[in-house]
Amino acid sequence: MAPGAAPRRRAGGAELGHDSVTLHIGVYRDDLRKQAEVRELGFEPGTCYHRMRIDHDGPVKAPDVPEGVTLQTGESEEVRRAARAVHQEGFAQHFGFVRIGYEQWYERRQAMSVNDWSQLTLARVDGVPAAAVIGNDQFVADEDCGYIATLAVLPAFRGRGLGRFLLRHAFAADAARGRRGTLLHVDSNNTTPALGLYESAGMRPVLIMDVWRRTLATKPAA
Repeated sequence: MAPGAAPRRRAGGAELGHDSVTLHIGVYRDDLRKQAEVRELGFEPGTCYHRMRIDHDGPVKAPDVPEGVTLQTGESEEVRRAARAVHQEGFAQHFGFVRIGYEQWYERRQAMSVNDWSQLTLARVDGVPAAAVIGNDQFVADEDCGYIATLAVLPAFRGRGLGRFLLRHAFAADAARGRRGTLLHVDSNNTTPALGLYESAGMRPVLIMDVWRRTLATKPAA
């Protein structure tokens, strides 16, 4: 963390009327020196993320679409809005998640050079938005791999295999694009058993990053 970062974050939080701000920093599991540095700065372990990978040696058969499920891609605003709502609700209880409105959600992705709205797939169950997967080209240049940035299933639709279906759907799409594999990041303390899902689908961890956090009060103690 850059010198002076903590005071700036504290001051920024105070200006916005917050009683405290929480700082997060990611450290590779193998970087023991950096771990010692952030611990000395008052950070504590928060959670850890696994980078998962599956290789594609050729075409991957697309999974059969479950009965009652229809798929739409993200070129239209209507689909994007529905996918954002699924994302926000599906991740509401996850580590460090902060809800944002559609305009900010859209602008963040639109500003990314690796964004590709055709890699957003919304799954509706009997016409109701239920799950979404959002991919992009973040790892194409370095590893010639597709990347799943988001995979979300609404709580009411969990346990039906929608997450596994969209995962396999993304694998097949990446293989069809000629990608050598598919990558994603998963919080090992996810509120859903996501890590187990990815492993059972043939993915393997290739990197582990620990996320450390420190909470700063923005107001002097009484």
